[in-house]
Amino acid sequence: MFSTFTWFFLSLHGRISRREFRLGYFLIVCLNAVLVRIMLNITVPSVRYYTDRRELDHSDHWPVLFMILVIFWPTTAVCVKRLHDLNLSGWWMLSVLAVPFISGTIHVSVVIIALLPVAALSLIPGSRGDNRFGSDPLTQARPKISHLA
Repeated sequence: MFSTFTWFFLSLHGRISRREFRLGYFLIVCLNAVLVRIMLNITVPSVRYYTDRRELDHSDHWPVLFMILVIFWPTTAVCVKRLHDLNLSGWWMLSVLAVPFISGTIHVSVVIIALLPVAALSLIPGSRGDNRFGSDPLTQARPKISHLA
């Protein structure tokens, strides 16, 4: 169990199906939301009467940044394995770095632009059969039924 968990969220090798990607990505997003919320409650004072948003000191947000960076690796690992299922190199994850530039150019929210690759990875079927990154995750998941005479 533990080795499967570490492989799924920490390894950059292998392939995962669309369903595994959606479940893993959903788990990472939920964990990220909980951790960021907890860290914000710890670092930002809850009483903000009569203060302007511009006057708040943002130097105490380093724990939130740390938690986002901790979530970065599992997100990358899950996305790379899904790219491997599409028979694409994991280096395509670097295209995510272009999201802020694209959103600034076409004046669309960064969140919408960032969700497009996630939607594509969760909807496009992977390559059938084995490829250079491993065996087909769908054939591994199907139970083999033997007929007894």
